[in-house]
Amino acid sequence: MVLQEFHFKKTRSRAPAVLDGTQHLQIQRVFGLTTCAFLCLRLSCQYSETSRLCITRNPEAISVSVINPGSGLFDTYNVTQQDPTTCADIRKDNPDPHSGEYTIMPSAPQFRGIRVKVFCLMNDTHQLEYVTLPNENVGNYPKRSNENCGHEVLYLPADRVGTDGVTVYRKIRILPSTMSVVRTDTSFTSGTKRKPHQFGTAGDCYSYGRNCKRIGTFHINTLGTGMKFASDLKWTGVGYAAKVHSITRTKDGAVIDLVCGGWCGGCGIYTIT
Repeated sequence: MVLQEFHFKKTRSRAPAVLDGTQHLQIQRVFGLTTCAFLCLRLSCQYSETSRLCITRNPEAISVSVINPGSGLFDTYNVTQQDPTTCADIRKDNPDPHSGEYTIMPSAPQFRGIRVKVFCLMNDTHQLEYVTLPNENVGNYPKRSNENCGHEVLYLPADRVGTDGVTVYRKIRILPSTMSVVRTDTSFTSGTKRKPHQFGTAGDCYSYGRNCKRIGTFHINTLGTGMKFASDLKWTGVGYAAKVHSITRTKDGAVIDLVCGGWCGGCGIYTIT
């Protein structure tokens, strides 16, 4: 499962132009192009008619003496500053960091130039990246069965007793180089399932009947993260009598509801194209 950028977010620390060498940007809101040209003087500058922002490029750091107080300073950038691409990069700059929320710029091609908020799990041996999920992401393996699709009972076959339960994900681990999800990492989960669901998998032990419904579910919700999974992500049946009952995408693909199952079986990720 590979995350992709969901929507652009304006950030105050991202320079709107790529500059060579050590340069700084002074961004000011002005009345018009003439005012911008006056402020620029001999410096390289750029004017936005839509936002009426005058972007002045300076070879040296901005100081109070070069700011026109009447123009209203909008922000200052140092475009040579390197953004961390991993939590390990953050640790290099801070030898004793605490686990918590940080901002990185992943090296994954689909996130080029995009800053992402991640939770860094910091310890002496490794630093791992997680995306905090503001909304519930949950899998449910029901304690119900209907072997030949004739009569439902509230228990599972003897060899599957204890496999039912719910798994709730609060965070998912990602690899910044690809922004793929490590689906086997269940560090930030809770629930009643003894062996937690892998992220994005659904299953049950409900029935082997071809025409019988399946009732194992997994609810994915990445709203609030600025990310979603690719629209061509595919699931396929895994296990005996496995069947993908339904896959429903809403909220522009940020919410995905899976219904899968078998006897016993479910669905998992097949291919990513």
